[in-house]
Amino acid sequence: MMQAKLINDITDIAWLSKAFDTDVKRRVFDDVTKEWITMEEVKKRYGNEGEKALKFFEKTRLVETRWMMKEGKAKKEYHAFYSSFHINVMSSIDVIRDVFSIVLMKDNEFKKIEEKIYDFIGEGELSREVERNFNLSPIQMKCIVKRSMKLEYKGMKIERFGES
Repeated sequence: MMQAKLINDITDIAWLSKAFDTDVKRRVFDDVTKEWITMEEVKKRYGNEGEKALKFFEKTRLVETRWMMKEGKAKKEYHAFYSSFHINVMSSIDVIRDVFSIVLMKDNEFKKIEEKIYDFIGEGELSREVERNFNLSPIQMKCIVKRSMKLEYKGMKIERFGES
């Protein structure tokens, strides 16, 4: 059963703005809306960009997963968890300013800061230390992590996505 994704945190705009920003991401999401699909099938249809899109959907919890036996092996399958979004946010101007400073950042500029943070955190670092080191507000830091395919929050720490 498909559900509506409730967005009531303004920083979720950071990942939402990147969820469907390419034709490949839109097509991959369309596929997982229609059927359960494996990473291998996505990669065969859309290449590395499709694989990255599906990993992003998994990170942002737009897809659900299950393990199925195919050809005698357990394979992870993906399916869209949501069919719609319900966005209900209220925010101060200061917070909106910080959110859009990250959301509207050019990709090449974002990749530079993302890479610097990735190198800085090593095995993981408290978000407050990262914020201080890079002169970022907590809202900006949260948006960077939500927009990133390389970073994730684990409690109060920022870690490298998929490496823990």
